[in-house]
Amino acid sequence: MWLGIVFALLSCAAYTAAAVAQRRLAVAVRAPLTDRHRVAELLWHPLWWVSLVFNGGRAGFQVGAVSFAPLTVIQPLGVLVLVFGIPWSARLDGRRVTREEWRGAAFTMVALGVLLAVTVTNGGGGTMDTADSLLVGAGTTAALAVTAWIAGRLPSASWRSYLLSGAAGVAFGVSSATVKTAVAVIAATGAAGLVHPAALATPVIAVFGLFLAQAAYQGMELGAPLGITTFTNPVAASVVGVAFMGESYTGGWAGAAVAVVCAVLAGYGIRLLTVPRDGESAAAVSPLP
Repeated sequence: MWLGIVFALLSCAAYTAAAVAQRRLAVAVRAPLTDRHRVAELLWHPLWWVSLVFNGGRAGFQVGAVSFAPLTVIQPLGVLVLVFGIPWSARLDGRRVTREEWRGAAFTMVALGVLLAVTVTNGGGGTMDTADSLLVGAGTTAALAVTAWIAGRLPSASWRSYLLSGAAGVAFGVSSATVKTAVAVIAATGAAGLVHPAALATPVIAVFGLFLAQAAYQGMELGAPLGITTFTNPVAASVVGVAFMGESYTGGWAGAAVAVVCAVLAGYGIRLLTVPRDGESAAAVSPLP
């Protein structure tokens, strides 16, 4: 159990480092990533590859964490990325964390922690079959593409960030379900499992999620997009688990009521994380030299 918790903390630290790197990259590449030339600029920037390395480490540590401890212990620890990330990002920006940001982080972390603690599945499910894997993989990819298209046409940087970070969380949550299926299929069938829909969909959805998360930081501070991604990730994974992997929701009506309250509190907390500093927008942060 304690080894699983250690791996979970390392996963949070790696995820935080990746998010901070992506936030710094968003400052360096200021324009929205709907322009193809901006995406090319992104891929040439060292911070993009730094974030990929840390995201890879996060995934590896997360696998180790769930191997030694149950999800009901590991998932609530994910809120620590806000504890690590917000002051870290503020420090790199040469400023102090504002009172609104601390309040927003507190509301969001408490809401997420309670949500993950009381709205759980029984964990007794298995994996997706071929048809379900194809449906989930293709459906998620299409939904993410449509979301990115819509977000690129929103005039508000804040709402664009909300939409993109929510989509990124969905991508990460769904990819955790597809990778579980892919690993099981490959272990059972060998190399033939590499062409299973879940195995093919996992890298597409995961990479899509990385680009969406990166785009969500454009013109925004770290807290709000990171909070939304952290919120939607486990929710998406739970929905896929219940709908396609044979898990059952154990929260009941009481858990559903708590989930609604937590969603409202998390939304309020995320709203506080978007309050401009000293009347200035988050986009006013000076770019890196």
